Amino acid sequence: MTTVAQTLTTPYYWQGEWVDEEEAGRRLDRLGSVLPALPGPLDVEHVLGACEKFAGTLTDRDGADYRRLFADLTDPATTALPVADAEAALAGLAAALDRGLLAAQLTAELGGTAPHRPAPAAFAGGAAELWQPIGTLVHIAPRNVAVAGVLSAVEGLLAGNVNVVKTSGGESLFTQHALAMLAAADPSGQVRDRLVVLRFSSRDTEWLRQLCRPADAVAVWGTEEAVEGVSRFLPSGCRLVEWGPKISLAYLDRTGERRDGRALRALARDILRNGQRTCTSPQVVYVDTDDAEVLFAEARALADALAAEADAFPELPRETAEQAEVTNVVTVARLEEHLGLTRTFSGPGGRWHVLADKRPGLTASPLFGTVWVKPLPREDIVRVLHPMRRYLQTVGLHTAPDHAVPVATEFFRAGALRIAALGSMLDSYPGEPHDGQLALQRYSRRVSIAMAGVAGAAGGDARRHGESTIE
Repeated sequence: MTTVAQTLTTPYYWQGEWVDEEEAGRRLDRLGSVLPALPGPLDVEHVLGACEKFAGTLTDRDGADYRRLFADLTDPATTALPVADAEAALAGLAAALDRGLLAAQLTAELGGTAPHRPAPAAFAGGAAELWQPIGTLVHIAPRNVAVAGVLSAVEGLLAGNVNVVKTSGGESLFTQHALAMLAAADPSGQVRDRLVVLRFSSRDTEWLRQLCRPADAVAVWGTEEAVEGVSRFLPSGCRLVEWGPKISLAYLDRTGERRDGRALRALARDILRNGQRTCTSPQVVYVDTDDAEVLFAEARALADALAAEADAFPELPRETAEQAEVTNVVTVARLEEHLGLTRTFSGPGGRWHVLADKRPGLTASPLFGTVWVKPLPREDIVRVLHPMRRYLQTVGLHTAPDHAVPVATEFFRAGALRIAALGSMLDSYPGEPHDGQLALQRYSRRVSIAMAGVAGAAGGDARRHGESTIE
């Protein structure tokens, strides 16, 4: 594989070429012509093969490509991941690109590795149904999850689409480099021809408008403001795929040993990891109690766990506005101590903050190691959290094993999408649903053919030959 590290790179990768800003602007104006100019459909075998080869690159820590990506992730001026998190991100990306797992995801979400092949419709004799690419798929990648843009593009490729990825103006070139390496791993050029990666600020509304104009679908990873900012540029009929924003929380059930130091230290690691910048990071810790003294004792125990774990996690830099928000929230919580509503615990230099609050309402955290601790008896889970169901994502659950399913069911009723063990809230498995949705289906169209003989002949042919071209 030709290493990206050996080439001159810019923030603009266009179908195998690194172009400057002026050329990227010219090509962006003609983005709608990319798909019609392709000679034919994408063969998913080329995608699986490229992912397999690229995954091998991601396990070679001495290789130039690995070092390039590691440098992008740890660049203090942009992505600024701690070394351990950068290594974990690359290892996680390699695991997610496992050929067998991707094939299993295709089968689970689209019915097989040849989803383009007509199959008999379940409720209509003589008709057939199949999956097709949605067309030109634009991905607005988030700044807080480095590998999200890469994985979103891979899923877009598995569905057969032309993929255009926009990264934020202040990001490193990790996404550009990673997808260029993926493209280079496919000697057929089919993957390369379906990848465009651009870095620019969303404040550049003219480029954003041109980016969205030819799109058949736009996947937006980010806040409500990000979704709203992009959606106003979507053409009529364009599918908007929203990934976020979400709030995650932890729950200490009364049947669990809440004072178990290992459990609370695992929760502390979830809070400290990545500065709470991912939507799976806990912002609130609920305690299964209505006793204020129990609540405050649990908050102190969590503070002790954060103090024990904090040195293992580098403190991420904060912008002025971010620090001001933390200071404001903590100051108000401290003032409310005089009313008997709160109790606060803080680390040296404001490294972390535990804000115990007797009021159960879900409250977003200002992040950077700041977490609320609130009471929530199990019987009140649905009543208290259901009004916020659109925003609930992951619940880190600590309970007795035989209570896990009943308690999880209450959170699912309230609107939560994931249940995880403390210490693994930020982890995921390949092919895991995103925010309760299957990505490959959202990046595809389900179409039908109602013509005699099509379903049986084509379906049987696909089964005999095991072909995997996506039309």
